[in-house]
Amino acid sequence: MRTTQRAAIVFSGLAVLALLVGFTPALAIEQAQPKEQTQQVQGDLVSVDTDKKILTVKSAAGAEVQFAYNDSTQISGAKDAAGLATMKEGRVTVHFTENAQTKAKLATRIIVEPRQ
Repeated sequence: MRTTQRAAIVFSGLAVLALLVGFTPALAIEQAQPKEQTQQVQGDLVSVDTDKKILTVKSAAGAEVQFAYNDSTQISGAKDAAGLATMKEGRVTVHFTENAQTKAKLATRIIVEPRQ
């Protein structure tokens, strides 16, 4: 009976060790990839392409910046993306993430402020 208990303990230890070794490469890969941080740009709405789901904003620095948006993008101050497309002008704040490799910007939140 003692031999059986020892075998069970050794087997359990090996199983735990195998799990740890199996998860270590996955953890190393996850830690090596940089996390995307949310950034924001404030500026004037230039255009919205609802077919391509692209929003163009002229930043305070004068540069036009394009952002992709999707069904998960939160939009406030306009009914939805279609409502955003009907706006001719206005100030917007775009919260976005940028893909480190492609530099593509994905809007996570768009806040629309009509011009006063």
